[in-house]
Amino acid sequence: MTDTLVRAKSSLVSKLRNTGTLRVRESGSKLIEVEPELPVPAGGGQPSPRTKTSGKLPFSVLSFIGFVIVPFIASIVYFAFIASDQYIAEARFAVRSLAEDQAKDGVDTNILSMSTMSQDGYVVTSFIHSTEMLKRLGTSIDYRQMFSLDSADFLSRIDKSESTEEFLKYWEKQVSTYVDGPSGIITLKTRTFSPEDSRQLASMIIRESETLINELSARAQRDLTTRFADEVQRSTENYRQALTALNYFQNTTGFLTPEARATETGTLLVGLLARKLELDTRLFVLKESKADSSPAHQQLVLASKNLEDQIVKLREELAGGTRNDENIAGAIKTFAHLETNRRVAESLYEASQKNLETAQAEATRKALYVVVFVPPTVPEESLYPHRWSSPLLILLALLVAWVTLALIWASVEDHRL
Repeated sequence: MTDTLVRAKSSLVSKLRNTGTLRVRESGSKLIEVEPELPVPAGGGQPSPRTKTSGKLPFSVLSFIGFVIVPFIASIVYFAFIASDQYIAEARFAVRSLAEDQAKDGVDTNILSMSTMSQDGYVVTSFIHSTEMLKRLGTSIDYRQMFSLDSADFLSRIDKSESTEEFLKYWEKQVSTYVDGPSGIITLKTRTFSPEDSRQLASMIIRESETLINELSARAQRDLTTRFADEVQRSTENYRQALTALNYFQNTTGFLTPEARATETGTLLVGLLARKLELDTRLFVLKESKADSSPAHQQLVLASKNLEDQIVKLREELAGGTRNDENIAGAIKTFAHLETNRRVAESLYEASQKNLETAQAEATRKALYVVVFVPPTVPEESLYPHRWSSPLLILLALLVAWVTLALIWASVEDHRL
């Protein structure tokens, strides 16, 4: 039995050594694995190490090729052979007002003026990137056709049937604006597939911006002057009513000015009183001379009575009547009231007219207008797309993303181990 085991062991060792797959040594009755024997290449030399792979590329190499190399090559092909030329038209303009041109009151005024200019500029740029601008442009030009040319590549153009919201997103990429804060200068750039389309689109945008500014100025003028115009209208109506009441009083009483009538009546009354005093004196003389029954005395008595009646009537006319419209005192009171109302209404009317004129002048001084000092021109060459720098930037972004993901994956694998 022992001889049989020894022979089997010797036979196994010989086979393993002959195949070269394993080098063993004997330790008593046991076989101990030492190391695999590497095959010796023909012609001598060191044996080549045996790999444990089956000829497949590592996952890291495959991911690098798929995530970095393939997109980079695709971007080169697109930008070099497929991307359509796009032309950029540039214009520069600003929103100004007469108040800014005339204001020279110092630093504080200049700072406030710059702030106002920037605000007006941002209003215009916000309008350019709004659906209202698209709506207004649609009444004069077919702006969608400019960006839907069949000659343009499929990634750059847009379908004409897209909704307004989707087209607005595309519009914001093709039309750019920038406002310089201190000066308020607006830089407008339009990018289309045709040089003439770019220039025409920029010109139409500036025209609609001017229309907007004019509308805002007119609205501001109306808002500023409407209140004063209403006040003028009210004061005019009050003044007219005061004049009507005064004229009616003068026509019904016959008094152009009651003060003059009172003066005349007073003068007449004084004359009658003097005449009556003279008659009374003569009557006293006749009475003292015992000529009471003489015809002269009777005539003087009758004349004195008539004078007395006239004096009483004049006194009642001045201040003694029972009705206000029957005496001059009441007429003077009424006239004074009406004349006061007329003067107050006239003063208010003149003040409201002056306020309206001041408001109109201020509104005109603050009127806004657009100054175009760099009009859009037809571009001579295409500045977009960037056929070399864009693929390089894409490659850099892909490398950064791939390295980041690889580090994250390696960290996860380390935690698993």
